[in-house]
Amino acid sequence: MAEGYSEAVARNLVDRWKTLPRLAELARKDDGFQPFVLKHLNQTLNDDDLKKIRANAESRCPAGLHRLCGDVKKQAEAP
Repeated sequence: MAEGYSEAVARNLVDRWKTLPRLAELARKDDGFQPFVLKHLNQTLNDDDLKKIRANAESRCPAGLHRLCGDVKKQAEAP
């Protein structure tokens, strides 16, 4: 089941990067949400997806979300 969550997180951060502000909004409302999302950026994801997530965090970070982008990039590098 955890791999399903990881895949869902990857699809959002690869294919629907424009929704990152929504992730930030949900994380502000629920302290556990961002750690939950970041935990699912892990070794179960394929390398191409992790590379795309890192690239999105580096070059497509929305204004005001640099800290979140940094956290996403760092976690995508960790696995």
